[in-house]
This record gives sequence, structure tokens and C-alpha cells, in this order.
Amino acid sequence: MMTFLLLIFALIFNLAAQAMLKQAVTGIRFETVTLSFFVKIVSNPLIWGGAFFYGISFLFYVMSISRGELSRISPVSQALTTLGVVLISVILFNEPLGMLKIFGILLLIAGTFILFL
Repeated sequence: MMTFLLLIFALIFNLAAQAMLKQAVTGIRFETVTLSFFVKIVSNPLIWGGAFFYGISFLFYVMSISRGELSRISPVSQALTTLGVVLISVILFNEPLGMLKIFGILLLIAGTFILFL
């Protein structure tokens, strides 16, 4: 139970980091590395917040894999992250959710369930 709770905390911080990073780069187009682009990225507090949340997520993930089987924890973590990213993308960033994405999500859930048995 504690392993699952640690994994959920890792997931929450990971998703927060990804949402912050996406928000930070919205409207910034990356085509070439220029000093201006670098300054925009490095001076953006959402980039630093995303990096910080990734660090916290990493710590919770390391704690969870120290308590359980990597072959179970990692696929569940990745699947939950993927599901969370799709939800955030659709809800916060108005990205499309087509039938292929839905089918892919269902396959992801089925595969994760089989691996976790």
C-alpha cells in the first residue's frame, strides 16, 4: 500500500511538472538555439518550477522502486503518467482526443494490467 502511495505522489509531481513545462513553452517556438531563446527558457519561473517538481517526482519514484519490483512499478508508473498526460493535454491545453488515442489508451490499460498480474 505504501509503495502505491509513493507511486501516486511521484505521478502527481510528474504531471504537475509536465503541465508547468508545457505552459512555459506555449507561444515559444523552438527552431534554433539562440541566445534569445535560451534566455526566455532560463528566465521562465515555470521552467524552474517544472524542474523542481520533476526532482520531487524522481525522489518519490526512487522510494517506490526501493520497496517493490521494478518490473511491476515501472510499467504502472509509465502507464499512469501517459494517462495523466493525455487527460491534462485534453483538459488544460485543449488538445484533441480522437478514436486512435482512446484505442491506444485502452491497449495501454490492458497491457499494464497484464504486466501487473
